[in-house]
Amino acid sequence: MSIGILPNPRNAVFTTALWDGKFKIADWPLHSERMAKHAENLRIPFPQNMNHLLENQIRKMVDVETVEGEISLGKLLRIELSQNGTLTLETRDVELRDEELDATTIAAPKWSKRINGTKHGCWSPYIKARESAQELGCDIAFLVHDFAIIDADRAMPLVMDEDGIVWVAAKDQGGVESITFNHISQGLQKSGILVQSGRLNERLVARAVEIVVIGSGLGACRILSLDSEEFSDSQTLTNHCQSILKEHYQKETTWFDVRHGDES
Repeated sequence: MSIGILPNPRNAVFTTALWDGKFKIADWPLHSERMAKHAENLRIPFPQNMNHLLENQIRKMVDVETVEGEISLGKLLRIELSQNGTLTLETRDVELRDEELDATTIAAPKWSKRINGTKHGCWSPYIKARESAQELGCDIAFLVHDFAIIDADRAMPLVMDEDGIVWVAAKDQGGVESITFNHISQGLQKSGILVQSGRLNERLVARAVEIVVIGSGLGACRILSLDSEEFSDSQTLTNHCQSILKEHYQKETTWFDVRHGDES
């Protein structure tokens, strides 16, 4: 895939978070922190009053008279900041969550070291990877570089080997930093499950007991097959991940109300 014909990755920075359809965003302080860090790598000015700007944009989208009620995990909010300072919001319903998926491998795009691993303005290769997977009857695409998995089209892969160790792609491999993984990693290690970063090569994947993909929209989904090769029936990792996320999203402190302005 030729990077030259793609949009400039420095055009924008974005994040996608669970949204209650009103003013509360799950883990927004962490999303905002990651956006700011990625914006710096992309040389995009990050506004000090981001929460206020976000609140103003959301007010254009919701009925402010009926904002109270139960929190739903059914909506995602994509928050994009352009190079010129424009803040754009897009919403979509959660289509898959905590389900069993079939995956396929797609060649991963590569950018410069500074841009690689950021949520940047050239996300179309990820979208195309997802579309290619769907054309093959699969649910998700695993992105591969130099015969190793570095990411998935909208999630982060976790690979549990025969020793019960959970592996994720190391940051220098090019995978995108995952906020969902921060919560899951802490929960797994509290349960006595060792989490390591490294190279998710063919040998490691071939002897995997279980593979799970995690993300704000997907939750934790067990991979049934990869390139038509099926995995074992183990659900140990899946159950742990789903339990950790269920508890996390039930906490009131997880949901940040942007009407609090720029308070931390």
